[in-house]
Amino acid sequence: MLLIIFQLAITGASASASVALVSLSSSEHDNDISNIKGISKVSFRTNTAFNEINNNSVEQDKSDKFEEKHILTRGEASYIIVKSLEVSLDSDIMIKATDLPVSHTYYHEIRKLVDLGILQNVNKLRPDEPLKRSEVAVMIARSFNVQVDKTNHKNFKDYNSLFWAKDYIESLADVKIINGTSNITFSPNEYVTQEQLVSLINRGLEFKEKVDHYEIAYDYLTKDYIPTKNAYANWSDEVVSLINLEREKAEVKPLTQDLKLNQLSIIKVQDMINRHYFEHESPYYGYPWDLATLFDYEYTSLGENIARNYHSPKDVVAAWMASPSHRENILRNTYTNIGVGVKEDSEGNYYWVQMFSSK
Repeated sequence: MLLIIFQLAITGASASASVALVSLSSSEHDNDISNIKGISKVSFRTNTAFNEINNNSVEQDKSDKFEEKHILTRGEASYIIVKSLEVSLDSDIMIKATDLPVSHTYYHEIRKLVDLGILQNVNKLRPDEPLKRSEVAVMIARSFNVQVDKTNHKNFKDYNSLFWAKDYIESLADVKIINGTSNITFSPNEYVTQEQLVSLINRGLEFKEKVDHYEIAYDYLTKDYIPTKNAYANWSDEVVSLINLEREKAEVKPLTQDLKLNQLSIIKVQDMINRHYFEHESPYYGYPWDLATLFDYEYTSLGENIARNYHSPKDVVAAWMASPSHRENILRNTYTNIGVGVKEDSEGNYYWVQMFSSK
């Protein structure tokens, strides 16, 4: 058990309050590929795989030319996906499949996908069979760590509620990585072509880039990805600089701006605006430590300052420093990290959230 200290404080142009708590805790459709970027960084990695094949620059048994309409086998698709992920083929996993000899053209690529959990280690992997749309949905979701759940906005009419890949297909459709063959059909048993796989991989890479840059986050309560792009990144940076100046004056170590904590602050500030409240306790997420736990943020102590109706970083920091409870949070010497979220509501009022943590 770790002793977790939570420190909360509120500042508003017309309201002020503070509270400190102590708690114990353990720590379009898929045949349309118009979105493919011909020479972008995102598509370059996948195109490299195809170019190597077409230019005979890989092993002879992997050098057959792929055409855009070429229907891919499961082995060929594994080769392309591994190339796009840019991972080493090294693996110690023992393959159970009796239909995948070590001499198979794509043995090492398939073994790597099994090692990564993208393919299952089962008795039959069918490496030379054509890849179906339902199967590629599962591979893409696992390749790019898309959260799969049963609560989805999109559904199709050509499979039933018990279809084995239903949740994968619909979760990918919700984040716009995969589309149907029409508005109501997915055609799960149709085979996948090279151009379709290129499109799916590009979208998967773009999705992963958004996750890695903290522009979206999976909300375990809503069962959906929510936008978390920092529209006021310059203001966040300025608040951190001003806070560290105050800590320097007080001879306290500076705080490190934590992008994940920035994201949590943005989620909180969006929640206050969307649900029309101005408190530390969200009617939906609970207290800040509940929010942090929900979004898998690890910490040993956590603090929060909130404010509204201030129109610049300088003004909001001055207001926080003028309040004893906020000042205490800002100058607490056990904190190591800081995150800042800012958002403007529909009436032009700015909401501010500042989170602190010890790591």
